[in-house]
Amino acid sequence: MSALLSRLARKGEEEFFARLLELEKREYGLRYIPADAVGYAVVCPRYGALYAEEREVAVFARALMDRVKYAVLLRIADSKVVDSLVAKAASGDSGAARRLLDVGRGLTTSELQRAFDDLKRDFEHYSKAARGPPPHGSAEEAYHFYKYAEVLPYVGYADVWEDMVIYSIAGIADDYVYVFKYAGGGLQYETYKAMAAAEGDVAAKIWGRRRVKIHIQPRDAPPRLSWGEPKDPAPHYKALRRGECRRGPLCRICPWRGDCECFTK
Repeated sequence: MSALLSRLARKGEEEFFARLLELEKREYGLRYIPADAVGYAVVCPRYGALYAEEREVAVFARALMDRVKYAVLLRIADSKVVDSLVAKAASGDSGAARRLLDVGRGLTTSELQRAFDDLKRDFEHYSKAARGPPPHGSAEEAYHFYKYAEVLPYVGYADVWEDMVIYSIAGIADDYVYVFKYAGGGLQYETYKAMAAAEGDVAAKIWGRRRVKIHIQPRDAPPRLSWGEPKDPAPHYKALRRGECRRGPLCRICPWRGDCECFTK
């Protein structure tokens, strides 16, 4: 990993990553969408599309940091050289920014599997740190993930569909992908399961796995585990692109409900 790139992300330097994303779009014509937006889209495509738009810079930043990390782990790139590119890009050097965007680009899933042992050790490190009572606020979900999820390599990788980079982060086992959902938002179990299954469809396509293991972790309750056979995620992507509203369980937590046709008609 580039220490400088990681530090910029921790400091919330959104403008830096937004500039890189705009360059990425000009060079490659791609937009970045998190796999959980695909999950939301199976319940309400409008919610999923608006959520994806709101999260695009953050998802791109995670995708960039991951591919830089993998390139360094696989010794395709040198961390000091990457840090130099980051520093120059942050100062406005467009050539350095273009070279930074190319670090790790094109790595295949078979190549990434060589880094699985390191990625599993990363998870074990953070899992040991998840001690004591869960924190309040946004850190609570990460706490539950590291404390209760299966110890697997967790890998971020994208399914590129038309101009959409669907970025999935999932646990990868020999014959299945693993999707963890923290049920802290007050939705019904079946809603969480439907969203997790859609995320699993994305991850299973990327990694060529025949099964999806879904872990729904409620607050202060035992986990609920289930298995599924993955489906082609393309229909989810089409629904997400259309972005049509669908009245249902997401309505009561939707931050965009004020101008939604479900409520204005």
